[in-house]
Amino acid sequence: MKLGRVEVTVGFLMMLAWLNYLDRSFLIPMALTACGLHEMGHVIAIRRLGGDIKGIRLTAVGAELVLARPLGYWQEGLSALAGPGTNLLFALVCCHVQKGLNFAGLNLVLALFNLLPVGRLDGGRALYCTLTLLAGPDLADRAGRWLDCLCTAGALAAGLCLALFRGNITLLLVAFWLTAVFLRQNIYQFPRNKACQRGRKKVQ
Repeated sequence: MKLGRVEVTVGFLMMLAWLNYLDRSFLIPMALTACGLHEMGHVIAIRRLGGDIKGIRLTAVGAELVLARPLGYWQEGLSALAGPGTNLLFALVCCHVQKGLNFAGLNLVLALFNLLPVGRLDGGRALYCTLTLLAGPDLADRAGRWLDCLCTAGALAAGLCLALFRGNITLLLVAFWLTAVFLRQNIYQFPRNKACQRGRKKVQ
């Protein structure tokens, strides 16, 4: 399956090295495999829906598929859901396989996280495309900004509570990442979820 040019950023390599250093349970290879399956779901859906992929860019916050030409809103929404759908499928299969629970859990967490109705995550992009088809881009954009704000604030509050009372900072780190994405989109006014208009597709 031809993907075009593959670009690996310094941020991606640094993140990979850091996670590999922290890994003590062989989870990083399984997590990378789950991410690869996630991207494969996106790629297959885009190809089946008539899209043409020019390349893929690996960054510290995920992968970005660059399309040769824009997709329509409903094609964009379906391709966004294909990644989490692939992870859910593998989670369902692997939970019935001996010694497959860890991999099933990683796929489940990756799918549920990407289905959050936030910004550039798959759930946010699918929701934006759906609202655009039903009510137009202006309403979809306003609703998306409110959801981004509420979900980010909720994640920060929950992450702080978990860090203070349980000593677990995982959710707090995720909340900081969501905050950075929210600020980048709303303060610096980067285009929000309009992959089908700019010919590229953000995936996390």
